[in-house]
Amino acid sequence: MYLSIDFEDFHHDAKRSFGLWETGPLKTKSLWEKYEKINTFLKQNSQDHGRFATFFCTGVIAEKEPSLIRQIARDGHEIGCHYYYHDLLKNDDDVCIYNMLSKAKEYLEKASETEVIGFRAPVFAINYDSPTQYKAIEKVFEYDSSFKTGSLDDVAYFKEKMGLKKLKIFPIYSKNVFGKSLRLGGTYLKMFPEIYSKLMIKSSKKKGIEPHIYLHPYEFDISTDFKINFMDLKKLGNKKAIYWYIRQNQWLAFNNKSTIRKLTSLTKENPLKGTLKSNINNLGSYIPE
Repeated sequence: MYLSIDFEDFHHDAKRSFGLWETGPLKTKSLWEKYEKINTFLKQNSQDHGRFATFFCTGVIAEKEPSLIRQIARDGHEIGCHYYYHDLLKNDDDVCIYNMLSKAKEYLEKASETEVIGFRAPVFAINYDSPTQYKAIEKVFEYDSSFKTGSLDDVAYFKEKMGLKKLKIFPIYSKNVFGKSLRLGGTYLKMFPEIYSKLMIKSSKKKGIEPHIYLHPYEFDISTDFKINFMDLKKLGNKKAIYWYIRQNQWLAFNNKSTIRKLTSLTKENPLKGTLKSNINNLGSYIPE
């Protein structure tokens, strides 16, 4: 089983998505604390290569807090790219996407002092119907981990449909239940009982897809330090401000204390295999080329 972290600053990114600022200071102290918590978990609950994970980091963190990215890399983890800002690729034009991918890669490699070869789109929000966005990714990276599927045949078909010749794909297992796409990780892991994750892991293996849990730094324990305060949200109007002030708890507080407990249990039964980069040569063993 793999564990990857979408390493982003919830406070910064949410304010940007709401139009409250273009960019601003990061919650650097909180990001450092969450990283230490994740790193400690990996050291205490995994052996050998399993002690290392892939961190898909936004480029803005690499630019503004390069020492954090450097420390993650020096601790043996893989640095991947999570775009420059935590923007939705599907909302950007092709030129912007290529520029932001290249900019993010440059800052991430400079900060980490390592080669960055992997990418994951924020919120998995990427155009799956047209090849142009995936073609931009293929120009900059060696593999992508944004594709959600419940079938290996879908991976092979998708690569052919998009005309992807070099780009490897690490899929995220997804299962459609009553019209809802369920995944292994994120809010699903902490919101649902542990049996949900166990069943998803079992189902993923049955389909021949290596189980892959993705999480965010703010999901490791209560993270209200990332919360946008009400006075800032008031610029959106009172109704929206009240709604989003409360809604933030879904990501920053709701059942967050269960994350490490569930992960500890799941990894005992399903040992972690390490970074995606270190396993890229084994990709063909469970994904048809």
